[in-house]
Amino acid sequence: MLKAIPQEAENNAPPGNIPRPTLDKRFLVDLKGKEFVTYAGLLDLAHQHGLSELKVEIVQLPTPENMECIVLATAVTESGSMFSDIGDANPHNTNKSVAQHIIRMASTRAKARVLRDMSNIGMTALEELGDEPGNGNGNGNGKGRAKPSKAAAGKAATPSNGDNGDAPGPITDAQKRAIWTLGKSKGHDERSLHDLAESTFGCGVGALNSKDGATLITQLQEN
Repeated sequence: MLKAIPQEAENNAPPGNIPRPTLDKRFLVDLKGKEFVTYAGLLDLAHQHGLSELKVEIVQLPTPENMECIVLATAVTESGSMFSDIGDANPHNTNKSVAQHIIRMASTRAKARVLRDMSNIGMTALEELGDEPGNGNGNGNGKGRAKPSKAAAGKAATPSNGDNGDAPGPITDAQKRAIWTLGKSKGHDERSLHDLAESTFGCGVGALNSKDGATLITQLQEN
């Protein structure tokens, strides 16, 4: 059962001091004994931290052959600090009510993750879950993403070359940015990412095609 956590007194700063950014308890929910924060709460907290810009860029669009959508989100503060992270969505990690809105969900997840980084919030965002309670996607366990079958997962991890059968084009700038962002979060530097791409695909990141770029992004996500 999903229930709101009662709001409590949050600002104990002495009179005359600027209050510290505080996550409003109204934006927390309790799901089977575990707390989650809503996207609205993360956005509210980010503005307290001086959020000046929040933008998203689609790295990979869903297609009939591969419904995986990947979005890169970037947040910039008033002081000039920049944070980036990615979000993904496909029919296997979303519930039925949002499965028709893959791009929107990938965007929301990417923004939620980057706002969590910016605000130093380790709590998972409610929107990152694949199965929110009461949405009737079949398993009803409310514990996260529904697990696809191995066959479905393999299909989702392999982007289509295009309906016309043409060879994939070169890796896009958005894919490169996503690879660098993911790689950095996984402890890679530029050299180790180059070596990873070369050992897997026989060339560095900059020489990959768009299909191999998407595959590398998926590998970095899973690892």
